[in-house]
Amino acid sequence: MTEDGEPTHIDTLQKYKLRLEKKRDVYHTRYKYDKEFINKNRERARSHYHRNKEKQQALKLYRYYLREKTKQEFIDCHPEKFIMISDRFTEDEIDALI
Repeated sequence: MTEDGEPTHIDTLQKYKLRLEKKRDVYHTRYKYDKEFINKNRERARSHYHRNKEKQQALKLYRYYLREKTKQEFIDCHPEKFIMISDRFTEDEIDALI
């Protein structure tokens, strides 16, 4: 601690390290082999995958167009996919592209 009572960066990092160790210990002692937790976690991951599958495919296609072609070609060929991933752009960028 500094003279005025403020924690230093080292104190903060040590607290963070202790918190991570505690989380790890809790996981390994309580949840790692719990069948109910495993099934629930797998179901959560599966639903996340299915909810975001189309968006991820649109992003892959967008990256392909940036690498091989142009952004404008992507917008012209796949406007619905551009709208799907448009949350990654600011309004000014969208207006400039459309």
